[in-house]
Amino acid sequence: MSKNKYRLPFQGIWYIEYGGTKKKNSHSWSIPGQRYAYDFEIRKNNSPFHDDPTKNENYYSYLENIYAPADGWIIEIVDQYENTHITKDREIICDCDNPRGNHIIIQHEHGEYSTICHLEKGTIKAKIGDRIKEGDMIGKVGNSGNTQGPHIHFQIQLGIDPDYSKGVPITFKNAYYHNHKKRHLEKGIEIESR
Repeated sequence: MSKNKYRLPFQGIWYIEYGGTKKKNSHSWSIPGQRYAYDFEIRKNNSPFHDDPTKNENYYSYLENIYAPADGWIIEIVDQYENTHITKDREIICDCDNPRGNHIIIQHEHGEYSTICHLEKGTIKAKIGDRIKEGDMIGKVGNSGNTQGPHIHFQIQLGIDPDYSKGVPITFKNAYYHNHKKRHLEKGIEIESR
């Protein structure tokens, strides 16, 4: 488990598309840094979008604010990619040379680093070297990188490299189950950030 306690990088009620502490819930168990990563999206009527699924603006998560999960220093920013196109069947694809797309890496206490991916180009509100506080707005949800629609990818790793550094299960400080009696944050449940 992470030594630091992290806030969810969003506000309100979101759905865990992938994530948790078990292999069956992970989308990238074989990638050390992403083993315990989460993909969060907003759903209404059990769907992440309305009307045409090929349009970013039809996704409930699109352009929602993303917040710093804890105090730290910005050590990496990529903010150059347009959004990945979305197919009718929502196949996972990548229209750029970086599966993370536009992303931020933040250094925290105890040698822990958070990586937040798939931000909208031009919305990142920080620069490398900035000291940020938990809850600072740092960008908006986009669809850049390896995606099937707008969402937030969030992980904690014990090193700078988001793929090869060891990932750790995240200790959350403000995650509440929404209409569920489950004990762990895992794929397929709704959680609320308070």
